Amino acid sequence: MKTLPWQWPLMILLAGMLGAAIPGSALAQLSSLDEERLQILSDPDALKKKLEKDKSRAPFEFLRSQVAPFDVLPFMKPYQWSTVFLDVRANYQDYEGSLQFFPVALPGMPQEVIYAREARLVKEQSSRLGMQTMLPQFPREKELNLELLQPGAIRYNELWQVPVRLLPPHQMLVVVLSKESANQYATWNRLPSCVPAVSDREDPIALELQRYYRMVLPEEADKPFLSPHPLTWAPISHVIWDGLPPDSLPVSHQQAMLDWLHWGGQLVLIGGAGPTYSIFRESFLGNYLPAEPTGENALLGEAELKPLAEAYPPSVLQAIPLEQDATNPRVNPEPAPFLGGPYKQWVPIQPPKGRPIFVTGLRPHPGASTIPLGAGSPHLLAVEARVGRGRITMLTINPTDPSLVSWPGLDTLIRRVVLRRPEEAASAAALSAFGMRPPAAQLEGPDLSWYRITSRDAGAEADAMRVRANLAARQIPMPNGRYGAPSAFVQPANQGSPPTAAEETALGRIGVAEWRDTTALPQLCRDTLEKASGITVPSSQFVLKVILAYILALVPLNWLICGLLLNRREWAWIVVPLLALGFAIGVERVAAYDMGYDSACDEIDLLEVQGAYPRAHLSRFAALYTTGRAKYAIAYPNEPTAVALPFNNERSIGGEDVTTAVWQSYPVPALQNFSVQPRSLAMFRGEQMLGLSGPIVLEEDQARRTVVNRSELELRDAVLVDFPGGGQRRETYLGTIAAGASVELGEKQPGPVPDRVEGHDGPDPAPLLAELRRNWEDRPENSGELRLVAWNPQPIGGQTFEPALDRHRGMTAVLVHLRYGNPPSPEGPRYNVRAASEAKAVTSEALSRTSKESSSPGWVQPASADRARRRVQGRTVGR
Repeated sequence: MKTLPWQWPLMILLAGMLGAAIPGSALAQLSSLDEERLQILSDPDALKKKLEKDKSRAPFEFLRSQVAPFDVLPFMKPYQWSTVFLDVRANYQDYEGSLQFFPVALPGMPQEVIYAREARLVKEQSSRLGMQTMLPQFPREKELNLELLQPGAIRYNELWQVPVRLLPPHQMLVVVLSKESANQYATWNRLPSCVPAVSDREDPIALELQRYYRMVLPEEADKPFLSPHPLTWAPISHVIWDGLPPDSLPVSHQQAMLDWLHWGGQLVLIGGAGPTYSIFRESFLGNYLPAEPTGENALLGEAELKPLAEAYPPSVLQAIPLEQDATNPRVNPEPAPFLGGPYKQWVPIQPPKGRPIFVTGLRPHPGASTIPLGAGSPHLLAVEARVGRGRITMLTINPTDPSLVSWPGLDTLIRRVVLRRPEEAASAAALSAFGMRPPAAQLEGPDLSWYRITSRDAGAEADAMRVRANLAARQIPMPNGRYGAPSAFVQPANQGSPPTAAEETALGRIGVAEWRDTTALPQLCRDTLEKASGITVPSSQFVLKVILAYILALVPLNWLICGLLLNRREWAWIVVPLLALGFAIGVERVAAYDMGYDSACDEIDLLEVQGAYPRAHLSRFAALYTTGRAKYAIAYPNEPTAVALPFNNERSIGGEDVTTAVWQSYPVPALQNFSVQPRSLAMFRGEQMLGLSGPIVLEEDQARRTVVNRSELELRDAVLVDFPGGGQRRETYLGTIAAGASVELGEKQPGPVPDRVEGHDGPDPAPLLAELRRNWEDRPENSGELRLVAWNPQPIGGQTFEPALDRHRGMTAVLVHLRYGNPPSPEGPRYNVRAASEAKAVTSEALSRTSKESSSPGWVQPASADRARRRVQGRTVGR
């Protein structure tokens, strides 16, 4: 029989005395470490059990992976940046190393990139590590390999797999921020406004890939899972804010939301009986609110809600049945037919007796737009205003009110007012005597989101549609790369399963803000950089002449000299390698270009500013040159939002060796191990959000308008471009606007703009400036835009090169969106097909009546008819 050492009784007695002396509430407040120590003192076998448990644990544990803004489902969108969070723990000792993904191939380039970050782990403590990644090709095995390793190590310390799921390019995210459970918004996923009218409702998996919007509902209402990096918010089109205190968001999330909002995000604040708008007055959103609460609230019954019910009749499409959810088995779902017109007869809103609908009283701020509750109603449905390119909409009602949830017209209200989603266009052949038939085409990403980044989106949709039309004309299936790139799925040999037809189709859709090197502005910058470098690819005539001369010297001349003149035929074989070497040296000397330095960088920057907002989006396109083989590290100290990757120069050759670069997102963002071949150009591109010393604004005082430059930049050759609508464009040359200076617009008249820039040593800014003045999307949300286009003779600082460069030159194009028009009305023809039909009918009737009446002698068009005609034409402007 074993006996305990004499120390154990004393330890047990001490533990008992300690437990008796400490109150129960204090015991409940002990940390996990203190509880573990107390258990060891009170239980002799606890220490032994703990040691045995520690031996069974792995040195490192991978606890969880998440992709913002999803709590659970790891959706990632190709060609867009995402923030991946990883929960990791070191069990035995502190650890310092690196966390990195396996190399990711870059399409069309002999290059691949590793996404990495520093990993510092404290023993037995879970660490959350975030890093930015961009997948141009989606892995078919639907997982990414992740390794933990130390610098200089031969092999990794630990290897894990991170699951990922495909988010189609066109599909947009709607994030819900609620002070209570967000489950009340889960039904929105099944509304017809979130899915195409023509969709495969028999196949839930295909339907999930075809849908327009996906609701993102946080698991913990007061802890929404958002990314602190603003450039990873591109997949989000809308944020629904339902009473969550603004202080619940960290400062980094608040800043990211403001950046997203100014570049096209749509923020909808929910009113009604639940939340109060007073929580926003002193918050980071306070200066951007379009209205303020008045306290003059109202309770409306069925009679008062009749205008609202008439304004938003229900759609003919039915909501997706609950049993057709992609995560649940199908139970013989009935397909929803598309019959009759696009809308049914309006249905009254019938609140239960004693439970009227609460309407919040709002007072619009100057310049804000109002949406009435309905025709003839004295109440407002919403007040909204532009914030940069985006909008903030304040609703006076809560769409999750039970009386509205049971109302069939809620889907129409959500589509037009909340989402501001356009109607699906139907072709003329789709019309019949029975009314409107299913739309001819589904909406694309640019129809579903207002978010845009000019360096990525300028001309992108037009290029994609042109490629699609050419392929359709030749009866070639649309590739999922859309630009002739390889398949958007990549798969190692003998791994994963082939993509389904639905996945391949979804990858052929058009997105927004995609990081592609083949769109208009990147191609323009690449051509300008090549021209500025002085390095040109030999012409086809030069290559043909060299080949002919080599063949002539190799066969006839070699045989003539060695065989006939020297009578040494065997020497001809010895001459062949010498002749090849001589030609190689000669061609290299003829094609060589003396740059006058050993290493250099040319850079083109595009600085995009949203009016009065003091932050800007910066895009960099750069070309590195060196006389010898070198590897560079391009770092962005003090720039936590910076991202950078190799840039496709479209000069790759089949069979060329693949090089591997590393993008490190933390602690200092840097593109490392970037290879530059001798006497050739290696290009990279980067983006970041940049703080300015002050905004560049348009100040309006009655009829006087002034452009004020409060930034630190000198704006050369500034041109004011006005897009009043209808495809019109007016340009006014303003000249140079110094830092801190201003220009009054009344003194300037529209006139010719210089098409050349003289005296600049570096990349020519003229082609890029011309494209920025010309490129414009003809959409209702862009109507009334006023922009300023200028340039500065220096690139933006903030990046470092290692090893140092002998020469670094460049220029910065500045694009300032001084103003946008008011948010397009939800009753416009782009969002209400009835408005378009009524406008066409009124126009046709007016023209017919005018034609008949004008044929009678002495007829004069009445002023009221002319006003009606102008009013109808004004309603039909836009898409």
